[in-house]
Amino acid sequence: VSRNYSLKQLKIDLKSCIQTAGVEGEQVVLLLEDHQLLDPTFLESVNSLLCSGEVPGLFAPDELEPLISPLKEQLESEQFDGTLGQYFIRRVMRNLHIVFIMDSSNPNFRPQCEANPALYTKCNFIWLERW
Repeated sequence: VSRNYSLKQLKIDLKSCIQTAGVEGEQVVLLLEDHQLLDPTFLESVNSLLCSGEVPGLFAPDELEPLISPLKEQLESEQFDGTLGQYFIRRVMRNLHIVFIMDSSNPNFRPQCEANPALYTKCNFIWLERW
């Protein structure tokens, strides 16, 4: 991530991770560090992804349908009781793992966590002492 990394680029990267995890069914690790969050909406997008398995508005409806339609056979073979969209989200939540590295001594640490509750409710914290 460079200084010029924008929300648009983040959304492209998130789409790729979500597609790999949800459609292809591959395990994906998305590694983020707090200094890479150049805009508060970056963390809001990650919070949404952690909470619900999706980022609102990331995929246009006409973009999502052809993307997930190949999952219909798998949905039926697994006898999933829900919609195709729910099945896709379940696969994303099962296969996409987010590793978020934050500096707890950063003055923004607490406000960022409080503003994005999924960091508390959907994550495991591993505290490291000073090196």
